[in-house]
Formats: sequence, structure tokens, C-alpha cells
Amino acid sequence: MRVLEINALFFYRSTGTIVSDIQSICHKNEIDCYVAYASSSKNQVILGYKIGCKFLHKIHALLCRIDGKQAYFSYLETLFLLRYLKKLKPDVVHLHNVHNNYLHLNLLLNYLAKNNIATVVTLHDCWFHTGGCFHYTEVKCNRWMHGCGSCPKKLKDTPAYFRDCSSKILSDRIKYFSAIPRLYVVGVSKWILQDAQRVVFKNRTARVIYNGVDLDIFKPQGIGFRKSMGWESKEVILGPASKWLASNNESTLNYFLDHLSQNQILVLFGVTGERTISHPQLYCIKYTNDRIRMAEIYSSADVMVNCSFEDSLSFINIESQACGTPVVTYDGTGIEETVDGLCGFSVKSGDYVPLFETTILVLKHPPSSESCRAWASKMFDKNINYIRYIEVYRSILNPGKSVSTP
Repeated sequence: MRVLEINALFFYRSTGTIVSDIQSICHKNEIDCYVAYASSSKNQVILGYKIGCKFLHKIHALLCRIDGKQAYFSYLETLFLLRYLKKLKPDVVHLHNVHNNYLHLNLLLNYLAKNNIATVVTLHDCWFHTGGCFHYTEVKCNRWMHGCGSCPKKLKDTPAYFRDCSSKILSDRIKYFSAIPRLYVVGVSKWILQDAQRVVFKNRTARVIYNGVDLDIFKPQGIGFRKSMGWESKEVILGPASKWLASNNESTLNYFLDHLSQNQILVLFGVTGERTISHPQLYCIKYTNDRIRMAEIYSSADVMVNCSFEDSLSFINIESQACGTPVVTYDGTGIEETVDGLCGFSVKSGDYVPLFETTILVLKHPPSSESCRAWASKMFDKNINYIRYIEVYRSILNPGKSVSTP
């Protein structure tokens, strides 16, 4: 079997790591797995094909700012990719994140349909089944169910500064995906798959495959990092800076800082740029791609609090629990599927007072590190979960055989 994975990134960040892990799992099972990508943290990619270059990606990004039509440019680069596909002759093409200014999606989908190439789509966010936005829950939009148009996120996600083409984009999604005879859809959560099947992927064969983590990396790391930061006598509340420092969480941040006791600190990781908020109980850690360092950061905390309003699944919740650190998070979307009520807990989205109160309860009555890791191992082990993609590939090539449910 010959499989081609297509993703914006390779070997770094969330989807880039996922694609790299899937390729490794395929090779271990004697499946030839190739990757086509726009950017990689590796100088050489085994069985890899690089699409375009940084300059062309920037041109694409500029053009799609006109009307939000991302993945409608890079025409020549996509023609070269199709020439590569013609030579490669893959049995399965697996689409991941294609909205990073490097691909002409409709041109690719038309080729897959005309050549009857088995196609798998993984929904890492909502972009494949909307008129261009990545998520719609926070703005309470359901226009994607009725054709889009008058987009409330016109200037967000993929900004459209001059025209709103969300209706046309969604119409194209339905048209081109519907034309592919052998299409299999994978959701990284039950929530995202259920929504995707309402319109664009209605009546398509589908299943849920949770994202997986490397349990050999994300595991309890001891107190070395915590000791080096001088936090031994503190109760450490950890959180993602991208969520905590967002404008929609200003009240959440202020409430936590106002109500922390003297021996409690809030540590925000993944900070980019200069720290803009000064508070004696607030610490900021700059962004890092180093997964071992991230495991050390997760392990240094007593609890991880994720105040994200919407997410397809939430890697940080999973990674934290794999490191033995319990999680408190908002419910709704795919985030809720990352906690079990025993070592991870959810409260109603946006209710920061219960979020704080639950955090304090976890600090007073912490679940064991072993129970947190056991949950992560049971549900999100990459070596188990990504084998399921091989089951999908075999199923789509041999439709008479059933695929086991997760």
C-alpha cells in the first residue's frame, strides 16, 4: 500500500507532529507513506515532497486577504503536486491541514475525484466544513449549516478585507468533496465529526480517531524544572498564554489574579513577544517547540487550567495529563472529551468563577499522578490511536471489510 499525507507542516507543531507520527506507524507496518508539505523543521524529509516556497506562500496569503478565499491560489505549485501524484500513484491520499497558503484545494480535489483516488480527510478544525472559518462556537454562528454568507468572522481566521465569499467557499466544499467516490472522513473528536456530517460530509463513511501523544516524552519529569524556577513552596497553576492573554479572557485572568492566595502562582506558557502584564503572582514562559521542555513544564504544575472557548480536541489537556498533572477546562466542543471527571474536570464555558473554584478544589484534593497518566494512556496513546488510520486505509481499499470502532 502507498499512502500520501498532505499537510501544511511536517515534524513540528500539532498537525506536523501528527503526520510525522502517522508516517512512522505506517513504516513500522510495512506501508509506504509519503508526505507533501509546505514547511518542515527537518532539512531532509524521508519520502517527502515540498510544496512551493516561503515567497509564494506569502503571495498566496496576500491574495486570499482580498476575499478570504484561502487555498484558491498556488495554482502552479498544485499543478506540480499533481504531476508528482501522477508519478507516485498513491493508493490513498490523506488530507490534513491544507489552509496555510500553499495549495489550490479545488484543483486537487478535482484530480482526486476524476482519478478515483481513495481519499481520507482528517478534521483538525472546522475549516473543511465551513465557508472559511476555523471555529464558530464562540461567536455562536450556525450559518455554515445554511450556506454561510454575512460571516461574523469576516476579519478573523482568514481575514477578508474587501469581499465576503464564505457562501461561495462553502458551496465549493460541497461540490468538490461530493464528487470524490471513495471519501472517508475522520474527526479528532465526536463533536467535530457530528457537525461536519451535517452538511459537507453528510452520508459519508466516517469515524472518530483521537489525536495521540508520545507517552515516552510526555511523562512525569520530576521537580527539576520547578526547583530551578524556585517554586517548591508554591501551588502552581499552569495555563496556555494564547488563551489566558486573549481579550475574551481578560475577566478570567483578572479574577484569578485577584483571588490567588499568597502561596499560589499562575504560570502562562507559550508567550510570544514581550510580557505585557505585571503581577507578582504571574509568571510567563516563552514559546518552545521542544517537547521535552514542555513535558518538564507540565510536570512542574499542580494543575493545568485551560480557558479555551473552542477546540477540536486540545493537545495541551492530553499532554498535561500524560505528565501526571490534572486539568480544569471549559466544556463544549471537543475539549470536553479530553477529561473524565476523575483526573480532569470541566465547567460551563465562560464561567470563570466555577473555573477558579474547581481549580482550588483540585489543589486541595489532587487526583493521583498515576490516574491522570492512566487516562491519557487509555485514550490518547499515539501507538494505539494512529494504528486506526491504517485500519481506515485498508477499509477504504477493501470496502467489504469492517473497521473497528474506537
